[in-house]
Parts: sequence; C-alpha cells; structure tokens
Amino acid sequence: MSELFEQIWSAVKDLPDMHWQDVAARGCAEDTAKRYLRLWLREGRVRPSRVGPTGKRFYRPAHLPPAGLEPASGEATPEGNMWRAMRQLRQFSPTDLAAHANAGGVAVTVEKARAYCRHLLGSGHLKVRQTAIPGQREALYQILEDTGPRPPKAVRLAGILDPNTGAFTPAKGGAA
Repeated sequence: MSELFEQIWSAVKDLPDMHWQDVAARGCAEDTAKRYLRLWLREGRVRPSRVGPTGKRFYRPAHLPPAGLEPASGEATPEGNMWRAMRQLRQFSPTDLAAHANAGGVAVTVEKARAYCRHLLGSGHLKVRQTAIPGQREALYQILEDTGPRPPKAVRLAGILDPNTGAFTPAKGGAA
C-alpha cells in the first residue's frame, strides 16, 4: 500500500482499541480511515474489540491480547461468567445464559440468569429482542452497550454499577 497507509498503521498499532475516528485523527479522511480499518481487519492486523454506547465499533490490534476473555479479578463469579457469555452471544435467553455461564466451578441457575438480565435490562445494558410468552417461550435479549470486560453489578442502592465506565444507573421501579 501507500506510505500513508504504513505511517498511520505505525501511529495506531499500539492503541488499546480504535475507532475510525482515531485513525482519521492521525492524518487521513473519513473514507480512507474506514477503508484502512477494513483492510487491517482482512489482513488480520486488527480484530473487533467492543461496541460502544452509540453503536460505534472498536477494533484492537491483533498483536495485543484480547480484552475481557479472562476474569478481571482472577476468580470466576456468576456475574462475570454471565457477562462474558452475553458479550459472545448475539442474542440469548436466560436459559442460554445459564448454560454458557456454568464454568470455572461457578454454578449459574436459570433464575439467577433471569434476575441478572432483569437488572441489566433496567439499567439499559440490554434490550428485549423477542418478548416472552408465558409457558411457551422465554424472552430473548441482546446486549446494547458492551462497556468492557468487567461485569456490571447490581448494588444495594437499587441500581447498576458498571466498573468499566464508573457509571451508576439507578434501577427503575423501586428500591432493593
């Protein structure tokens, strides 16, 4: 490719993650930045990293370790296992979540997965893809905001604390 292509790659290759705007800020136009990201993705220089709050797609250089695949604290927790499963699945039901989150010596029941989904739905981290029909099918959820590897946690203040962004979202509909 061109000299600009390699120059911009040298400038962004050590960023923890990047969006096309980060690439464009290094000295190229929007269309060029998007084209470079597509080429780097095809060449294997970058891989998808996360989706930001407004749907922005971020990419991580392939030579850096994947973010968020291991527990952030070193020990497995039900919330951590469910959050990692949510980040990997396109859409999921509480039963799917419980099945994928039973790992690392941590048992996750369908009831626990259902409660966690309710908490994250109330905080705006999830949206309902398909509504439930009692006795026939469960609700299907989709993650709206992938904020990072550490799982958002329900706290006794009746809300959700996201340790990735430090944001606290009060729960809708009452106290804990």
